[in-house]
Amino acid sequence: MKKILQFLHKHSDKNWHYIIPVLNIILIAISIWLNLTFNGGFCVFVPWAMTVQIVCFVNMVTFTWLEQTPLWRLNAFLCGISTGVFFYWVIFSGVLVILFPVSILFIFLLVWRNVKHPVREQSKPWYFAGIAVCVVFAIVSAILFSSAAKKVKNGEYDTKNPMTERILGMHFRYHTRICIYDGWRPPLHDPAMVIGMRLTGDKDPLEGMTLETRLQLYREVYPSLPVINECACSKESKEYHYFDDHLWKALRLKPMKVIKRVSVWRCGVSVESNNERLKDAGLPFSFTNTEFDYIVARLKDGSDTLTSGSAGSYFDEVSLVEFDGQPMYRLTCCAMDSDSISYWTLFVLPNGIQYATEPFNLPDHCNYIYWFASKSINLMDSVEIFYPEIDVKDTVKLYRIETR
Repeated sequence: MKKILQFLHKHSDKNWHYIIPVLNIILIAISIWLNLTFNGGFCVFVPWAMTVQIVCFVNMVTFTWLEQTPLWRLNAFLCGISTGVFFYWVIFSGVLVILFPVSILFIFLLVWRNVKHPVREQSKPWYFAGIAVCVVFAIVSAILFSSAAKKVKNGEYDTKNPMTERILGMHFRYHTRICIYDGWRPPLHDPAMVIGMRLTGDKDPLEGMTLETRLQLYREVYPSLPVINECACSKESKEYHYFDDHLWKALRLKPMKVIKRVSVWRCGVSVESNNERLKDAGLPFSFTNTEFDYIVARLKDGSDTLTSGSAGSYFDEVSLVEFDGQPMYRLTCCAMDSDSISYWTLFVLPNGIQYATEPFNLPDHCNYIYWFASKSINLMDSVEIFYPEIDVKDTVKLYRIETR
């Protein structure tokens, strides 16, 4: 460090504005090369952060010239902002900062030139003004994040607060830390969100919510915004399942939203108990025997008896769902034999019209959410059923059954 100070002091008056720009260009170039070689790419900044970062890099190359021009006030101010930005990268990197030492070198260089050995003493207030702007920005980010977080926890989504969108997009659209497994290797980086998280306790307001549910919630609150970014922050993104993740595939399909769901208990449970559970859930169905293979549907046009089919089969779930704006009831059926377990599904519209899929094998499929590749339930003669949680897809025929 002493030798570096002696070198800078020796050349500060004569060759400073030639040596430092070249040195910084070399450091930036080496950093880019190391990042592309060992990390695979860069974070994709949100637009405002990209603009600030470009200004900071340009400032690091030009500030030794600008400080000697009539723009010295602006130069000092930008140096203060650059110091705050590079300090943020040190904090964000954490223990991995040893892999990104350029930020530390730039902070040292800016402080040394603007505080220890400035060209003009009058430039110091402008430099500290730039740092003050960064501090105010951090405080405002924390306030906005805290406000949005409290509302999100209560199920309220203030779309006027930009932090609401950032919170709902965590772990698949915006990353929160240096970790390739922070969700689906999320590509976008918003320093305001990260600062807000850090200053308010580094807490995720939706902690415990699955990525699948986050994705569905984000699309409901922000239907016009994309959830997939065109550019990943790693050239090896496929290794981390960004572009080829099964849930990205499911985005091309329409989700079947489960509104109410009752699993049928069979072992040691009476028919009356299951019927009471169906009644409590507001589902207009009731079983008629202990085998749970016959169930009565009480719909608008009267009652209809539905059967699960062949011997050894039974209903194992009754749900109220919505697909493509169409509410309907879904009854999942299961048939067991010595070799395998087969499943199929009955769909009952409120007017009594039924649809049934042909049998297909999928263990424990009733625990997963359906995604359909179709435009309307009324036009389907075949359907592609997709289970994004386990990346399984089945194409089955769907038959229309007239009400008896």
